[in-house]
Amino acid sequence: MPRDPEEIEMHELEHALRGLTLLGDDTYLGMQAMNIAVVDKFIMPIETDARSWRARDEGIDMAGAMFLNAQSQMWLFSVYELLRTWRERAKNVQKWAANGGLDMKISALEADKGFHHLNRTAFAKVLRRIKTDAASLQAIKDDLARTHVLFGELEFLRVALARHEVSGRPKLMAYAPGYARIDMWTGSMSYELSIGHIVLGEVTRRSIADGLRALTTDRTVPTPESLADFDAFMKLSPEAHPFDPPTENSPKDCIGLGEGSPTASSSS
Repeated sequence: MPRDPEEIEMHELEHALRGLTLLGDDTYLGMQAMNIAVVDKFIMPIETDARSWRARDEGIDMAGAMFLNAQSQMWLFSVYELLRTWRERAKNVQKWAANGGLDMKISALEADKGFHHLNRTAFAKVLRRIKTDAASLQAIKDDLARTHVLFGELEFLRVALARHEVSGRPKLMAYAPGYARIDMWTGSMSYELSIGHIVLGEVTRRSIADGLRALTTDRTVPTPESLADFDAFMKLSPEAHPFDPPTENSPKDCIGLGEGSPTASSSS
């Protein structure tokens, strides 16, 4: 069962985000993590009220629900941008380390620009540390893996909310983008993840926040195979019959989820 908002300290979310390798080294990404935690704490009591609205016979406070949905979407956009920025930076560091480009990047960051750029100097210092610390590179790899599924769901949702498209398919209109329902357990806004007639699942704003908070205590690193299964599941063809095994006549990108399918485990 989800915890009551009163039991959740504001610093938990900030601490979890700052705990991601490289993110906590950046003062300004850390500030954004703090902002996200502050707004999360602001939204949760409103969600508690919404849970009561849903339970009452007299119906939902529509004005309150509209405000909650608006706040939830803005929060989700902020979280997406923070994680996108961090993941891009983390992948770049992996690439520079792999191709011998760390020294070149450090030199570029430390080049004289006529003024002291605090952020460039700080990032160069981090890269110098990573050069001599193989454990940091492994931590980056692990953290990218640990956030892969959560970010994948968030990215899918963000494309639907912001662009009214299905993620990865710009010509495919999203189904009811922006529409949300009130989750019965937390009062959080619940959004459907769908491709055409296929509903992949639902995520709530609170499930994203709780998933991030859990990064502090759950250090499990998913296997590459499980992440590949997840990616395949999120890329189902809109023509797919998700609970039937693929046949010889299935479209090439049509992935079924029937018994024996390579992605059957992802549907549980």
